[in-house]
Amino acid sequence: MREIKIKRLVLGPVGTNCYVFCDTERGKAAVIDPAADPELIAKTAKNEGCGIELILLTHGHYDHIGGLEELRRIYPGAVVWSHINGVEVLGDPDKNCGADIAGIRKSFKPDETAADGDVIPFGESGFEVIHTPGHTIDSVCYVFGGMVFCGDTVFFGSVGRTDLPTGNAEQEIESIKNKLLVMPDSTDLYPGHGEATTIGYERRNNFYLR
Repeated sequence: MREIKIKRLVLGPVGTNCYVFCDTERGKAAVIDPAADPELIAKTAKNEGCGIELILLTHGHYDHIGGLEELRRIYPGAVVWSHINGVEVLGDPDKNCGADIAGIRKSFKPDETAADGDVIPFGESGFEVIHTPGHTIDSVCYVFGGMVFCGDTVFFGSVGRTDLPTGNAEQEIESIKNKLLVMPDSTDLYPGHGEATTIGYERRNNFYLR
């Protein structure tokens, strides 16, 4: 199996994690959550000899998509994916929270949408989509190589807030318990903010999941 290099960038006003996946053999890259600084995202891929072909969104909040439009201009052929409910969240300035986060009222639109269980091809396998509504109705986690990139669904010792548009606290906990905690304890979780954690650590220590 060929190696995929994964780089984490911490971007934007609230320290959002952006993940860049570089398939150096093919010269192609995928990006999860282009939060800000699209030039840095593009440079990170280019430094590995890769051009960006996929942009994957964990959900439609502006702090995760602030660099999306400019990154699309740099790589006009890159395909933007969200959950099917992302059409609603991304397309509504009140629901994508651009005004609250950056004083910007804009609507966005994905190129393609996915549903729970779909696989977006990349490398020798792809990103499996797990729909985890609660933080927003379009929240998803992406499973790649046994790792879970979980957006704002769950954090180290915490969970995503549910007091923003389309949030639902009960649904959030159900998503985590029914979709994520069924995985092995050794499964690595890479959240949209903060440091990585594991399923086992959150199962044992996360106050919100007791």
